[in-house]
Parts: sequence; C-alpha cells; structure tokens
Amino acid sequence: MDVNLLNEKDHNLLIIDDEVEITKALVRQFRRKYNVFATTDAADALKIMEKEKIQVVLSDQRMPGMTGVDFFAQIKDKYPDALKLILTGYSDIEAVIGAINEGQVFRYVKKPWNPDELESIIREAFEKYELITNNRKLMSSLQEANQNLEAKVKARTLELERVNASLSELNLEKNRYIGMVAHDLRNPIGVASSFSEILIDDLDTIPKETQLEYLGHISYSCDFSLKLIHDFLDVSKIESGVFNLNLTELEYLSFIKKSIVHEEILAKNKSQEIIIRTELSSITVTFDSNKIQQVLNNLLSNAIKYSFPDTKIVIDISESADEIVTKIIDQGQGIPEVELQKLFNPFQTTSVKATASEKSTGLGLAIVKKIIEAHHGWVKVESEVGKGSVFSFGLSKQIERSSPDFSL
Repeated sequence: MDVNLLNEKDHNLLIIDDEVEITKALVRQFRRKYNVFATTDAADALKIMEKEKIQVVLSDQRMPGMTGVDFFAQIKDKYPDALKLILTGYSDIEAVIGAINEGQVFRYVKKPWNPDELESIIREAFEKYELITNNRKLMSSLQEANQNLEAKVKARTLELERVNASLSELNLEKNRYIGMVAHDLRNPIGVASSFSEILIDDLDTIPKETQLEYLGHISYSCDFSLKLIHDFLDVSKIESGVFNLNLTELEYLSFIKKSIVHEEILAKNKSQEIIIRTELSSITVTFDSNKIQQVLNNLLSNAIKYSFPDTKIVIDISESADEIVTKIIDQGQGIPEVELQKLFNPFQTTSVKATASEKSTGLGLAIVKKIIEAHHGWVKVESEVGKGSVFSFGLSKQIERSSPDFSL
C-alpha cells in the first residue's frame, strides 16, 4: 500500500508499518501538517526514498522479513541526513537502544504511543533535520570562502560562530515559550474537546439547556486559549521578556467556582472530587483573571495528575487583613523534601510519577511562580511523602498596577 498525501511542502514524512490500521491512523494524524508517504512494506519504502526527498522516517520495529533497525542500517549510508524513528514494544527496547547508540536511530516511541508525545517527537525530528542541513550549507559556504582568501575565511568563520551562537540562544528561548504555550493550552483545549465529543455522541438525548451550558464551556475555553496565544506569542513581549497585568476587581469565590468547572472533567476521569472549603461568604480581590486562571489550572491539574483515583482535592480559601490565601490540598503521593527547593524552577520535574502516566513539561509551576510574583504575592509548597501536598499562594486584596519581569 502506497499513500501520497501532499499538504505542506518541504516536510516529507515516511511511515512504515505492516499493520494497515496503524499506518492509516498515523497518516490521519500527520497528513494535515506534512507530506505523508506510507507503506506496509520495507521494499516499497526503499523505492519511495529513491523517488522522494524524505526528511523523517517512522518505522515499526517488528515487520515481516526485516526489522525497523535492519531497514535503517540499510539506508544509513545512502540517506545519512534522514531522521529515523522507531515504534517498538518493550521486548525490543535493548535492540533499539543499541541502534540509537550506533547512530542509526534518532529516537524511539513505545507502543502504545501517546499522540501528543509522538507529534512532538516528529516535530523535533524535522527541526533536527533542518539544523543538520543548515549546518551543512554553512560548512559548504565556509569551504568556498577557503578557496579564495584565508583572511576572508577567518572573518566568515567568526561571523558564522556569532550567528550560530545567536541562533542557538534564540532557538532555546523559542522552545521555552513554545513549551509554555503547549502546557497552558492543553487544559482549555481538552475541556472544549471533551464537551464537543459529548455533544456529538449524545446530542439527541441532551436537553437544550444542557447543550447551551456545554457550548458555553466550549466558548469559554476557546476564548481563554486565544488569550493565552496572544499573551505568549506576541513578539514584542517575548523579545522584551515582560508582560502586563490586566487587573480587575472580581468576587473571588465565584471566580474559583467557575475555574473548577473546567477541571472537574479531568478529576471525574480519575474518580476524584474537587471541594471548596471556606468560611467566607464573599470577598472582592484585585487580580488578572486570565493569569490567575492559569495558576489554578496548573495547580489543580497537578493535584489531579499526581493523586490516586477516588481521592479528594480541597481548595481552601481564607483571608487575613490584607491578603487572601488559596491552598490546593491533595491526597497524592507527596514530594521528597530534597526536591522541593527546585520545584518552581523552569523545566524541572521530580521523581514522583503521575498516577495515570500523564505527561509534564516541567513549566507549570515556574509559570505559577512568575504570575503570583507579578501580583506581588507569594507561593509555597508543603509536602510529605505518602500523605500528599499543599500548594499555597497569597494575593493582596489591592495591588499596584505594575508588572515585573516575567522572563523565565
């Protein structure tokens, strides 16, 4: 079976898997982003690579007559720049890791794969390919300059070093912000997707009032996602490393209740319950609702992620003379004391594993810290292994309308 689905030029992805349904599923996932060439046979794959400029190859490890590693060994010399990815089961891990160490395989993906993780790996492979080819072009230019004048070579080499250093720094910064966007968009998009699926599957049986309620959640999540994109991808904000708070006075308990609605779906999937605990009847606080929504999303999703099913997550709200304190209390696994001090650093993860294999970018708590500090508040964590964690943050009831540095 050969499939050629052209969509986006210059990004050619070859998929090889002897199971037709798996091949079709992978084609469906990636055909809107890349030119996808797919086959169930390694021999056909060789023919495709002879005709097309393939940048990334995704192959199953176990195929009749030839393993994925054996196929990559065959094409290694003829197509050295092609980034090679393996789909594999646990029983083949050692062979695949050996191939990675020998430079034959770029990355491996365990079956069954996570679609978001696989999409990220494919994107990284194309970025890696572009870096390889760009570096080759730079080297070619350098060799050409060497034929003319040694002085010109030295000058151009220095220029290339400066450019490469600048590109590396820009690429690192870009990856950080992309990671932040991906992390904070996952929850609202997931909520919109879940409600959409419910409406699609059971539209005829859902009362009109409930349909409107679900549509409201979808609309809210989409609006929130768009605001996040505008905040994080605005070029001037990224370059300057600062952001502005949109401060408004809001009734805090109502805001919290609204936020819980968009996390309850995740909690219910794990048979967990989110409970508000407070002695307050009403309190008005000045804050940026979108930014504090991010804080709550991050803290609640972490509590859900690292707690076991059939447990409770408590949101405790109290006040003092000049601030309101919010605590997210879970009955999770707890965090070792030696790891607490690095918890709010960017791209940091702990030894504690999510109870349902959920993924983490290591950015959520760093974002929480920066947002709370921008509100002139504080955030802290208390935890004990085996007993759970308490993440607390304090917000002043009235804060100055200024914005500190948001750079990570």
